[in-house]
Amino acid sequence: MPTPDYQRIAELERELGIGQPPEPERGIYPGPPVCLIKDCNGDDYELRTWSGVLLRRIHQH
Repeated sequence: MPTPDYQRIAELERELGIGQPPEPERGIYPGPPVCLIKDCNGDDYELRTWSGVLLRRIHQH
């Protein structure tokens, strides 16, 4: 039985971004959302890719 090619597996994982810590999110305000409506208690949700990269943060009233 042949042994797994660990070097090739590691190379493919790097290409796909598997097993590596996610990159820090840039351009997204880290604090609570800012809403221009006084005493707004709306909900926020995030759209992310399969790998967890933040695409958009949405606030609904």
